Amino acid sequence: AIYVAGDMGKPEDCERTIQTAKEKLGGLDYLVLNHMGSSYDKGGPFLWDGDMEFLEDFTNINYHSYVRLASLALPLLEQSNGRVVVVSSLLGKITGTYLSFYSGAKFALDGFFGSLRQELQLRKVDVSITLVVLGLISTEQAMTSAKYFGIGDLAELVALSPEDASLAIIRGGATRQREVYYPWTMVWPMAKLRPFFPQLLDWMEFQKTAHL
Repeated sequence: AIYVAGDMGKPEDCERTIQTAKEKLGGLDYLVLNHMGSSYDKGGPFLWDGDMEFLEDFTNINYHSYVRLASLALPLLEQSNGRVVVVSSLLGKITGTYLSFYSGAKFALDGFFGSLRQELQLRKVDVSITLVVLGLISTEQAMTSAKYFGIGDLAELVALSPEDASLAIIRGGATRQREVYYPWTMVWPMAKLRPFFPQLLDWMEFQKTAHL
């Protein structure tokens, strides 16, 4: 296996990652963007407190680096008619309290890569872009957040495994789907409600978090 250890918040590490793929693999067919993190420990979800240093760091790692990696990889992907898979979240389609920083970064991914898809089509470049919209997956971070919101027991029942989510991501990229909603029954209806019934979603969110 070939791997590169690095901090995706650092431009030089992003460059080194793509350069390693070029040198060791001779090119690139797939680029799956699925990292998340922050250099700051805020102790979990929080109401927005105006901490711009945290926001700049979070946005750099969870948005700017996605754009940077895709931009560096595009010349290789154009040669192979490759695929870009951008892993996002339901909170990139609907908003949520205590996670404004996270939702903002995910909405930005949808906006940028949706526009990039159009620009590639305009240039007649055969590189597909798949946006993956994930619901509740049983990662350690997601389950910790669920417990914070007082829905830990429910999350244990409905959360999907990371392994199954990975298969959905791979399948979506391989078949060049425009968007993947996983799990469909949980994520797609909520995403499609927002344009028509935004106040309903606001009410549902308030019911979930009013006790905090």
